[in-house]
Amino acid sequence: MQKSKALSILRLSARPNTLLVCGAATLLLVGCNGLDWLQAERQRAAEAERQRQLDALVSRCRRQQPAVKQQVQSLNGSNAALNQLNQQSYVPLPQPPAPDPALLKRYTRDDQELELERHDKALARWRERDGAERRLWELQQERRRQQLTAQQLQARNALDKLGVATTPEAQTAWTSCDRAQLQALAKR
Repeated sequence: MQKSKALSILRLSARPNTLLVCGAATLLLVGCNGLDWLQAERQRAAEAERQRQLDALVSRCRRQQPAVKQQVQSLNGSNAALNQLNQQSYVPLPQPPAPDPALLKRYTRDDQELELERHDKALARWRERDGAERRLWELQQERRRQQLTAQQLQARNALDKLGVATTPEAQTAWTSCDRAQLQALAKR
């Protein structure tokens, strides 16, 4: 009798273990598929959030587009003017012509010395005037350079306040409000 009691206890205890093992296997299988489903759902939610953010970015771009275009145009104009300014060089005033040697030969020695002295004085006056002109030109160039640099800085600051980088790619994307270009910028 004890043997049959022991066997029945083993049978009873074996059934719950089998049930427990089957239940655990079922949960494991459902759990794995559930994890795949959960992961896919998270990816769908993340993609939906990215699309929502991109829609908001395109909408913001369209609202700001006139201001962005104005600032980009100002920045590009300042850049071009500054490049052109940097390419300029001072053109000296025309130098007084030296006395003609053939003509000098016809003069007396005193007249030759007088003519050379007049030329030296004219050359000194020219150097003085040319030096003053050069200093004035350089001062005007520097003032213009400072003005253009200030315009560049102002345009860059305005673009920064609008949330637009000053790179050519960002400027193109924000002036056209192209969805693909804005998306590429947002990924950076």
